[in-house]
Amino acid sequence: MKLYAPAYYKEFTCIADRCKHSCCIGWEIDVDEDTRALYDTLDGDYAGTIRASIDQTDTPHFSLAAHERCPHLDERGLCRIICAYGQDALCEICREHPRFYHETPHGTEVGLGLCCEEACRIVLFSDNFDEMIELGMLDGEPYTDAFDATVPRARVYKILKDKSLCYEDRLARISTAFGVDAGIKNDNAWCELLCRLEYLHEEHVELFMLYTGDAEVLPWQQPILANTLAYFVYRHCSDAANEADFAASLGLALFLERLLASLIASGHDALDAARIISEEIEYSEDNTDTLKSVFYEVTA
Repeated sequence: MKLYAPAYYKEFTCIADRCKHSCCIGWEIDVDEDTRALYDTLDGDYAGTIRASIDQTDTPHFSLAAHERCPHLDERGLCRIICAYGQDALCEICREHPRFYHETPHGTEVGLGLCCEEACRIVLFSDNFDEMIELGMLDGEPYTDAFDATVPRARVYKILKDKSLCYEDRLARISTAFGVDAGIKNDNAWCELLCRLEYLHEEHVELFMLYTGDAEVLPWQQPILANTLAYFVYRHCSDAANEADFAASLGLALFLERLLASLIASGHDALDAARIISEEIEYSEDNTDTLKSVFYEVTA
């Protein structure tokens, strides 16, 4: 089975100690079974420290240190496990982050999640979102399904790339073509729903209350919104089970674009705003399901 990715994917490498929002802080890091077995075989000065740091209750995970830091994150922001044993000694979640995967009838696709600030920088400033590259082969065969979400996805991308239309008209054309619109709820209703989501950081509730469906950004900021919308479509629509599921997922993508536009229009940095939206919404299945359910009501 072939593995594909957006063309910008190959630009990504972890920036480690240069990252301002380390994925090694604030997240409980699960240790998969294969890596736990590997740790049991390690020799050397640091091997015992690794084994002692694993909490075996429920799902094995690293016990966080002060300020919710991974116990293997040193004072420079570097991973002690990598320094001692190399990248191959990382547990699966650390090796894969911020990647996500979905299956299509053509093979597996991989993307970069925006909660990573370096991935965010690459995605928001890459307008080649419609170019896919082949990365290699994976075991297994593509699934056979009657619905191929990459076909309507290509329609969305074609509209987004149509520079003969102003950005607002491109959004309107996408909404009309698929019968979904973030304006299905007024601003107050969306804010009430946003208040009911679960949050990693409570201060982001107030930030999201800046939402308005009528947010206007400067012309030079519109390509950033277009690139981010393409990412939202890639992440949430690509494995849709049917047309209704694709439309509901597209509705979610259009809403997230409007939320990002609202934060940018209020003066918030685009990269930080996109990262926060991804962190608070995309990495919570409950939150994405809650927002997507709004659009299922009109597409079912």
